[in-house]
Amino acid sequence: MLYCILDDDSADVYDAKIELDDTSILLHSRGGATGGRPPRNTDYEKALKIIIKRLRMDEAPNRPIIARILLDSQPARKKTAKERILAETNELTGLTDDQIVTLVRSRAKNWGRVPEASGGNSTKALRIETHDRSHASIYSLLQLTNWRIRSNINRLTVHQQAKVTTLHIDRAIKKLCSGTDAHNFRDSQDYDILLGDGTRLAPTKVFGLALEEALGIEAFPEHFTAGWSQPSFQAIKDAGYSIVPKNEPNLTPEEITQAETLLSSTGDLSGSREGTVKLVMHMRKERDPSLSYRKKTAFIAKHGFLFCERCSLNPTDCYGKEVASACIEVHHAKVQVKDMQEDHMTLLEDLQCLCANCHRVTHRELIVAPSEIKKGNRS
Repeated sequence: MLYCILDDDSADVYDAKIELDDTSILLHSRGGATGGRPPRNTDYEKALKIIIKRLRMDEAPNRPIIARILLDSQPARKKTAKERILAETNELTGLTDDQIVTLVRSRAKNWGRVPEASGGNSTKALRIETHDRSHASIYSLLQLTNWRIRSNINRLTVHQQAKVTTLHIDRAIKKLCSGTDAHNFRDSQDYDILLGDGTRLAPTKVFGLALEEALGIEAFPEHFTAGWSQPSFQAIKDAGYSIVPKNEPNLTPEEITQAETLLSSTGDLSGSREGTVKLVMHMRKERDPSLSYRKKTAFIAKHGFLFCERCSLNPTDCYGKEVASACIEVHHAKVQVKDMQEDHMTLLEDLQCLCANCHRVTHRELIVAPSEIKKGNRS
């Protein structure tokens, strides 16, 4: 969660984003001063000074609170913790608060810089590790409050959001996969973007980063709305990526290849529209995030438990109740996705519950000539 820090009069907050990682304090970097982008975290130096001041005010003799200060920028995170240290407890003894700030910023500026080279950034992201303090006590001691978004931020129009292209979405996903974070946005609560390798990403983080590149702004949650009927999700789907519920197990490669379902705009719980040509053209398949769940729920309501309709396997007997549902997959038994016409409606009765083995065998039989299937294979 993002926080900001109150000034000494508790009347205003500094423009500096702060996070708490257990008992460590993460101060985001200042940026945006060049390249035509709006500045961010403009009160970085003020926030650093007041963090050091408030931590040290609560110190007891011979019991310093600050354990060490590390560089926490993206390039620095690729190094070991030892290589990222800017200052440790023993160096801080006897220094004033201002001297500590000067020392840390000087070392941050020189970190990774070629000898004799000029320039350098002294406002990089920092991690301040503490001794013998709880998360709650650090929060209280620093006088943190939830990050306040400026009141003059208005929701972007559909036309503005539509400037996000597939290229922007692809680049945003690449950034997140490489370790860059969208700090203005929280981790996903209900839905994830599911990549082919099983990686899950927060849709709002992806669209937020894409929006920043497309419009040249610093994006905030107030700029757009997440949801199936919103431009943000539509842009991600148009780029060919699947959005799934957080509690849904990762799809198998075969499920991703076969599934091509869109949420029904009618809200009808008995089926969903499938076979959208647009997705085929993208060469990526999209799955209705609720169809599999609805089929399994209806099946349990009818039979009392999940089992394979082909071999009668009851996964609960083999693996236990907690993971049994992951063994049963939902198969398009009536019409294959590749044969669906535009806006095809799939009913729950058109689907079949199969164990993973039978599901794969069934799909293989669909592409193998009947004469080549050995007798006795089918139950």
